[in-house]
Amino acid sequence: MKKYTLFAGMLLIAALLFGAGISEQAHFSDPTNAAYLEHYFQITIPSGGMDAKQFGNALASITGRPASMAGFPDIFKALVEAADLSQLALTYSTEKSGGRLAYYGITETVPAGLDRYVACTLDAHLLPASTAKTLLASQHLDSETAANLLMSVANATGISRNYIGKVSDTDILMRISNAFDGYTLFSDGYLDEIGAMAVKKRASTGYNLKKDSDDAQFLTSRTIQYGHSDETHLKQLVVLLNSEGIDAKLQIEPKVSIYEYLLDWGPVPPPSPYYMVLEFGENFYLAYAVEYDAKFEFDSHADLLKFDFLINTYAKKNDANQAKNSNVALLKGAWWQPLYSTTFQADEQAYKQIVDCALAENGYTIHPFSLLETKQNLIDTLQDLSGLEVHERPLYVNNAFYRYLTGSDYQ
Repeated sequence: MKKYTLFAGMLLIAALLFGAGISEQAHFSDPTNAAYLEHYFQITIPSGGMDAKQFGNALASITGRPASMAGFPDIFKALVEAADLSQLALTYSTEKSGGRLAYYGITETVPAGLDRYVACTLDAHLLPASTAKTLLASQHLDSETAANLLMSVANATGISRNYIGKVSDTDILMRISNAFDGYTLFSDGYLDEIGAMAVKKRASTGYNLKKDSDDAQFLTSRTIQYGHSDETHLKQLVVLLNSEGIDAKLQIEPKVSIYEYLLDWGPVPPPSPYYMVLEFGENFYLAYAVEYDAKFEFDSHADLLKFDFLINTYAKKNDANQAKNSNVALLKGAWWQPLYSTTFQADEQAYKQIVDCALAENGYTIHPFSLLETKQNLIDTLQDLSGLEVHERPLYVNNAFYRYLTGSDYQ
């Protein structure tokens, strides 16, 4: 009985280690790595792989520091240096390095002095053990491994994607809750003033103020931005995506939504950390509301295309599903005119082009939207008021929000 229990325990430990290895390998081998490197770092991975010099140059493009590699044995030290772990690696004794390598199942002979760097890359999760074994036995770096290693360094140094987790993560609801704990009104005095004057001049109906540090830095060809104000709505949407077998990276970018407050809506409410109304002239008031843009970078383009159908089915009010006897179930906080967009035309049947006329300064950006036919007036107004360059960016918004902008339909 004792032997059976011991054997079962060994099997369990092996299964856990094997499962962890699969998870780490899947994270390391993101199929979008090569596209991301080209989009954000202008690094093109040759189809035939990279030699040591090419890989060192690519590392330098990411870190901004020289990366000298005479040959492939230097790759482990180069990775450690690129990830700013050099001092730590030097603390690894021969005994500790050997123990850590054995823990990861590295039985290959590792040259003296290199062992500490191999162990450190593994402890830092810069690469999985299977890749380390391959590198120790090879003098060639295939294109996929090169892309994975370069992205691993970009991730470790915090200059790649900026996100709270994936839709499929078991603790994603907790992460969403923790993120919302810190959201309150914020302001950039100068840009706020410019935006307010643009609304007062009727060049814009409103704008969003965002912090550049919250930018997801996602791969744009896989990303949808979804705007809302309700935390529970986002949680339900994330679980809905998971229930449909759709996975995506998620970042929540808090924003302050600023728009004209009409006195017809009622008396000006008292201010709170999440909402306030300020007077900017006789009978002219602006509302400031804490909202968010949820950015989803989907695992596949097919999943991105499904998003429009899911929102229209489960997160959009209309006359039919709001009728007295309707039995249609919607997510909490569903809107009549949801707002979601891409920066490329994903589906001509689902999205219409508008323009984001952004102004940026000191780590903040305001985003006033415009129809194509009115964009020049908005651009001229913003430039005249601010003296700053307007960054014109095409946006492709969902049909319902486009109808709202044009005033053609309320639903």
